[in-house]
Amino acid sequence: MSDVFFTDMHVEFGNSLEKKFGKLLKRANLSEFVREGELVAIKVHVGERENLGYVNHNYARIIADEIKKAGGKPYLTDTNTLYSGGRHNGIDHAVTAIQHGFTYASVGAPFIPADGVRSVEYLTAPVKGKHFKEAKLAPGILRADKVIFLTHLKGHIECGIGGTIKNLSMGCASVSGKSEQHASSKPEVNPDNCVGCRNCFNVCPVGAIEMIDKKAKIDYEVCIGCGQCVAACNYEAMEPKWDAENEVYLERVCEYAYAAASALENRALYLSCAVNITADCDCFPINDIPIVEDVGFFCSYNPLAIERASVDAVSKSKPIETSKHREKIRNEGNIFHEIREQVPSEKIFSYCKELGMDDSFNLITVT
Repeated sequence: MSDVFFTDMHVEFGNSLEKKFGKLLKRANLSEFVREGELVAIKVHVGERENLGYVNHNYARIIADEIKKAGGKPYLTDTNTLYSGGRHNGIDHAVTAIQHGFTYASVGAPFIPADGVRSVEYLTAPVKGKHFKEAKLAPGILRADKVIFLTHLKGHIECGIGGTIKNLSMGCASVSGKSEQHASSKPEVNPDNCVGCRNCFNVCPVGAIEMIDKKAKIDYEVCIGCGQCVAACNYEAMEPKWDAENEVYLERVCEYAYAAASALENRALYLSCAVNITADCDCFPINDIPIVEDVGFFCSYNPLAIERASVDAVSKSKPIETSKHREKIRNEGNIFHEIREQVPSEKIFSYCKELGMDDSFNLITVT
């Protein structure tokens, strides 16, 4: 079984949440995990604009301070989004990071988009699954000497659980990799939105796009469905088709998570923040009342074990009476499945284990 370290939300004078969070990192031997001169990525989610439910930037600051004490060089990073919004390209993403406090002045580490300005950069990592033989992952994560995942545990409209596995899969994927996980077919052009900027034409690796009357057109006999055009478009003119089969989508997510975890074997430390636990992810431009009371912080070198430990703990937490999901919560199993029964989120654990990951854990409390 893998060790999962945990600290709760109870504090007293001289033992604040900041200090307890720091103790968690020390208990996980971060000072030995990071070596002198190493480039250490802190994989964060800075939150979509107008969402204020993301993990506070001060936790990233505590991690950055500990990395520097160990002689490492920390940087904040995340991948750009498939959909349009405040994180769709590297420039907007960096601006959103600044707006939400993830600045060098506040954290002591720069924010560097992991997959470039337009998210067309990626490296491949092997995976033996039903759907993929390789995953398209961000160079800014794979090329780090070490990676520390700072994950906000919450619900998710498609995955059910927006946690460590989701942070490994979508969170580490380039936009084309995100498109592969989501989409059941090749993208379509919405001519009403196309402005003829030629960004898609310029990035298509196989020349499947031509410009006719200043509008993009895809030759589907040539198109390989890589999603680069979706990444390059700033006008929502390139539209991926979404997969309607949720179990297939969850399997794809698991395969990407497995690929990322395998590529980062012995180079990744995972943190799960079970605080401000909302029904929806931080990608939404809103955040609602949490579904249950705060639980605390988890830390482990095993991504599936920390997911299991944190989901189990949250599933026992007291519901918030004013949450709109209150009547669905029974505290009888996976709470994320209780509030979103149409999503078989336990599939995340069963399929990850089928791929070779392990969710058994030994919980160690840090006070």
